[in-house]
Amino acid sequence: MADRSTIHIRPTTVNDKPFMRAEMRKWWGDEMVVVRGKKYHPAEHDGFIAEQNGEIRGLILLHFADDLCEIISLSTSTEAPPIGKDLVSAAMDQARDKGAQKIIVVTTNDNVGALRFYQQMGFSISAWRKNAINMSRTIKPQIPLRGNYNIPIRDEIELEIQL
Repeated sequence: MADRSTIHIRPTTVNDKPFMRAEMRKWWGDEMVVVRGKKYHPAEHDGFIAEQNGEIRGLILLHFADDLCEIISLSTSTEAPPIGKDLVSAAMDQARDKGAQKIIVVTTNDNVGALRFYQQMGFSISAWRKNAINMSRTIKPQIPLRGNYNIPIRDEIELEIQL
């Protein structure tokens, strides 16, 4: 498990863009993601990086619109929950500072780890878009048919937390 005392959270900078793009390709197979039928290029958004012992261990990218903050991508290089929690906490602080009333995040029905993680952080399921991934595949055909635990990827699940 990660030693929390060595985790440093910092805002992303323009110098982080190559890493951010590589991270999108690593986790999402492309620099573009599709959420609610809309294309996003997460590396073009700001966020936070978690560093531990001089190495990047996590990344969170955010999209702000009006009084809403959306987590577009959260990735960590380890299964250490403290890193993800610290990144989400930094996002929550920034969202409050920018006047956001809530934070949302969208995941797929196969991502049971994300569903567990966000609910443990206080998020609750606010929408379930049945078969939404079929439409997403028309925009991004490389979205696999099956995901974690060989579960068919079909639905978008939106979670939210009020600030």
